[in-house]
Amino acid sequence: MVALPHSPHMRRGGGINPPPEVLLSWPAPNYANPVTHDWSGAIVLIVLLSLTIGVFGARLCARLLISKNAGLDDILISAAMLPLIGLTIAAVLGIRIYGFQWHAWDQTATTYITTREITLSIELLYMGATALTKISILCFYRRMSSGSISRVFIYGVWGLILSVVAYFIVFAFVIIFTCTPVEGFWRYYDLVWRTQNEMHCHDEGVIIVTIVVISTLQDFIICALPAVLVWNLQIPKRQKMALVALFGAGVLTCICGIMRTYYAIYVYFFTYDITWYAYYGWVWTAIESDLGVICACAPAMKVFFLRYFQYTTQSGSKGTRNSTKPKTLSSMGCFKKPYGQLSGQYSAGVTTIGSHGESKKDSLHCQGIPLDRIQVRSHTDIRVDEFGGRSSMDSQSSTRILRAPPLSPTFSEEPPVNWVGSRTTCKRSSNSQGDPDMERMTGAIAR
Repeated sequence: MVALPHSPHMRRGGGINPPPEVLLSWPAPNYANPVTHDWSGAIVLIVLLSLTIGVFGARLCARLLISKNAGLDDILISAAMLPLIGLTIAAVLGIRIYGFQWHAWDQTATTYITTREITLSIELLYMGATALTKISILCFYRRMSSGSISRVFIYGVWGLILSVVAYFIVFAFVIIFTCTPVEGFWRYYDLVWRTQNEMHCHDEGVIIVTIVVISTLQDFIICALPAVLVWNLQIPKRQKMALVALFGAGVLTCICGIMRTYYAIYVYFFTYDITWYAYYGWVWTAIESDLGVICACAPAMKVFFLRYFQYTTQSGSKGTRNSTKPKTLSSMGCFKKPYGQLSGQYSAGVTTIGSHGESKKDSLHCQGIPLDRIQVRSHTDIRVDEFGGRSSMDSQSSTRILRAPPLSPTFSEEPPVNWVGSRTTCKRSSNSQGDPDMERMTGAIAR
């Protein structure tokens, strides 16, 4: 915050009409190498606008693509982005090119006009951006409170919405017609034009200060409403505190509003070097508008970041799984399960009949193997060591590789046919298409 100056160039009193004695006390204009504000303000505004656009884009992604629950508040905040971008551009041009980078006594005939044009543009764009942002936030409150908050709260929200709309309409009209004709606003210091035209202007300082004071009061009220809203929601206390902290970030917007109010009062009532100190006022004006949009988008960020971190976590886990060679059942010393029993859902509790006619309960071959995670792909290789069929009479040991199609997602209710006479029991259903050689090579068929 800048202290009130006690320089001979500055005296108590100020505004856009410096008296003759103040004009005589100013140094001679320096058009060759004037004292100039640095780039810090412009850089801050450009970076903050980029951040605001990114947050706004994340909000749209969360509402339109993830949650798919966009509402009126999203439409309003989207509309607010247009005057917000225009406001930031106007502020950057004003503090770097159009005269607010210099002292009042270093202004040229051109910048005397451009500073007034930028002032009118910034004030109107500021009112449009902040009014739409406030209404968007209030519509979000109304959306959250649907069916869970008293009618008094709902009526209060609607009352604030109407007050913001009225504030925008009334003061936009007042700013535009501060001078009559309207052109007189930016021709205020054009002596040639003023000698040829009659004009009448209202007290610009009173108008601007009134606007910023009302806007800051609205910011405080809107920031205080979430405490009432969240406290009455039926959610755990810990979540209530988190939501209050989230909405409490709007206090930063209120602080910016206070700083803007300070410089508005200072420029119009405490200094005649209005262009030099209005520089700070325009920077705080743009910062306040940007932070307002960021705070309005903050509640939607939770959904966006949850989806983002979930995606990155899954991608990382997938990469880890793909980089590690999976263990097979055979490598762990386990027999392969029947092809119809690979899923854990169908693996346990299957009764088979042995070669000697006894009935026994099949159990899991290996404990701790997540059979429910095994997937059968295009074909399953089943190795059968035969000992009961005709082939075993010709050789002490013979082995055949049998090909079977993948398990069908549906199972027939018919009683299964089991081939026995081998270490592996193969289960056939009506949907399976087993190799015909398998039937010829087994010793017996049991139903």
